[in-house]
Amino acid sequence: MEITVEIIFMLVQAVATAILGIFIKDNILPSKWIPIQNIVIGIISGIVALGFDLFVNAPIAIVTCLAISLGVGGGYDAIKIKDK
Repeated sequence: MEITVEIIFMLVQAVATAILGIFIKDNILPSKWIPIQNIVIGIISGIVALGFDLFVNAPIAIVTCLAISLGVGGGYDAIKIKDK
């Protein structure tokens, strides 16, 4: 499998979303606002991806980046709930 710029971008976005979620959750924002944070990260990531021509279609870029950022946030919450 060839590692492409798109895969690297998605991995960087997922890691950035996870790190921001860990540091911001309950320290700066209440937990209930984390999905909003992830939506903002997804939209910004979609715009950045369009700027670097990783996607040719704006709606697909934003939806893909939203799915990644919301998926990371949901995955993190699922792990924390499992640990409790």
